[in-house]
Amino acid sequence: MSEEEDQELEEDQELKEEEPKQIPAEEKDVTEEKQPVQQLDFNFIAYEEKIAILGASGSGKSFLANSILKSLNNITVWVYDFNHQFHDSRSMVFHDLTEMLEVYDSAHRGHYILQPFDNSENTFNEFCNAAFKRGNIVCILEEAHSFVTKQKILKPYNNLILSGRPRGISVISISSRPASLPNNVLSNCKHVFAFRLNLESDIEFLESYLGSEVWQLMPKDKRKRLRDLPELPEHSFYYRDMDLPQGAIGKV
Repeated sequence: MSEEEDQELEEDQELKEEEPKQIPAEEKDVTEEKQPVQQLDFNFIAYEEKIAILGASGSGKSFLANSILKSLNNITVWVYDFNHQFHDSRSMVFHDLTEMLEVYDSAHRGHYILQPFDNSENTFNEFCNAAFKRGNIVCILEEAHSFVTKQKILKPYNNLILSGRPRGISVISISSRPASLPNNVLSNCKHVFAFRLNLESDIEFLESYLGSEVWQLMPKDKRKRLRDLPELPEHSFYYRDMDLPQGAIGKV
């Protein structure tokens, strides 16, 4: 073999060694399999429709709620945010409801975040009453289950849910304990986003509204149904437009 042929053989061998090795299908780690997410067709009509955002702490619900807040351009929004979860450069932040109302009543528009020093049931009621009285507001209520139970719903909050639409009021209720919410909340929502949940009682409650697909929101070893489906990626959610026959998996 000539010197030239020897050199070509060596170069061919080097190229083969540099080629990436393909892992046979049977050698891949199947534990990393995740269920794919879908593109969502989400259209929210402010001052008319209601939204529920549900999920365990750290599941992604606050991130989604902040994204919705920031997308509401030229829409008046009030946020009741006692956990300091909302951040929007265009919003004015208040710690006293009376001060917030004074500013709003002179401006009549904008984004307002109330992070009350006095986070009491009375303050929450006054916030809801003030929104109902004024109308044409999107109200975002963080951790709504803190003020209501399955058997007890505060009248001012109930007014927003049941009678707010004719007054141009949308309500976005956020909760980490959906099973503790009164039935009125979900039954009057057009849009429901459900993130990861850890309690079987929450899943069973949502199943009656959204269907058995919500069992995907639990770890596989805790599911009563759909154990054959893979784990959802982190910060995934099940979204359902309640006017449509089925929902879809999404991700923030």
